[in-house]
Amino acid sequence: MKQRNRKYLISLAFLSPIIIMVSIFFVYPLIKVIIMSFQEWQVMGESRFIGFSNYVNALTDGEFWKTLWNTVIYAIIVTPMIFIPAVLLAIALRYTNKSSKFFRTIFFIPYAISFVAASYIWKWIYNDMYGILNYVLISFHMIDNPINWLGNTWLSRIMVSIMVSWKTLGFTMIIVIAGLQGIEPQIYEAASIDGAKKSQILRYVTLPLLKPTLILALILSLAGSFKAFDHFYIMTKGGPLKSTETIVMYINKVAFEYYNIGLGSAISVIFLIILLIISYLQLKAGGFNNE
Repeated sequence: MKQRNRKYLISLAFLSPIIIMVSIFFVYPLIKVIIMSFQEWQVMGESRFIGFSNYVNALTDGEFWKTLWNTVIYAIIVTPMIFIPAVLLAIALRYTNKSSKFFRTIFFIPYAISFVAASYIWKWIYNDMYGILNYVLISFHMIDNPINWLGNTWLSRIMVSIMVSWKTLGFTMIIVIAGLQGIEPQIYEAASIDGAKKSQILRYVTLPLLKPTLILALILSLAGSFKAFDHFYIMTKGGPLKSTETIVMYINKVAFEYYNIGLGSAISVIFLIILLIISYLQLKAGGFNNE
């Protein structure tokens, strides 16, 4: 028993830095946001409890639903653009050799660039006056006049999604490659001995065994899409006509531009609940509901 308690204390000692960091930077802020969501919170002065008024105001605010809908549309566009190519690339580059190492590095490099830097780079590429994209298309006589890539509702959503796909594709690819490399080679050998074709092995062996990894990658991709802020803030400023204003941009505006911290906190809590529901539904669809 003493030996067991000693191991427990040693394990707790090693985990304590992580526990402290999580408590300071996640648990405490989360509790604080929940408390502020029930208050008319004052930057200076005494705050007062107002019950569910902030939640009622948030759910009856048309701009809240508009920005939430903008975020859903963006997530629907960008998630397949990241997920499908990442899975295909992972399958193509799963075996470790010189060429696969080279291409893995090439596809992963954009992920090392911050979203702020990437947003400014692609904003320059898309610029309708001096952007390289219009220059190339005009040089090859593919278009006659410059296109305002970020000035149209649907076009701006698609062009920002292309940038995000370029930026995060490598990360999702690496996750899927790790899942592929975790599948025992003997399973493939047994399937080949049984006469399975490559397409059958992919469909009936690889994809089912890869399902936990795919669900994880999908949850990360979708959650990241719903938390979109900096690239839209830099590239479109939420325009045109607030068609690319995301829910996180709206929270930032309410809390730090209008200084309505209580309402911003309430919207944050609602948004957290939405993300938790989406993640739960994804896990349930992936067959993890009983685990």
